[in-house]
Amino acid sequence: MPSSRPPAPDIFAAISTWLSDSLLDQLEGVTRFECRVAIRLLQTLERELTLGPEIDGAEQSRLSALLGTDGTTEDLTAQLADGIRRGEIDATAPGLLDHLRRSSRDALRINNPKWLG
Repeated sequence: MPSSRPPAPDIFAAISTWLSDSLLDQLEGVTRFECRVAIRLLQTLERELTLGPEIDGAEQSRLSALLGTDGTTEDLTAQLADGIRRGEIDATAPGLLDHLRRSSRDALRINNPKWLG
């Protein structure tokens, strides 16, 4: 049976499109700026819901391989940060720079994909 609810990313896309196409040109000054901020936030939420699960899973897999242990992404990230802070993990650790690059790129895919070029 099909769901009677539209997917959340579709709702965010519809709201941001409506704000952009129907409302934004009617606004001025601070209200126009605030509307643009709201549009950007809705677009970010849409990307988070669409891309987030894949990105989170890939990050957790990279961290597990890098650290040689399983755990939540949050726990593994804390372990990595702690290892770097204590000097147990440095830039020459196999996979570290690749993980950091991919994590930064993935964060930009959600936060502001225009910065990726």
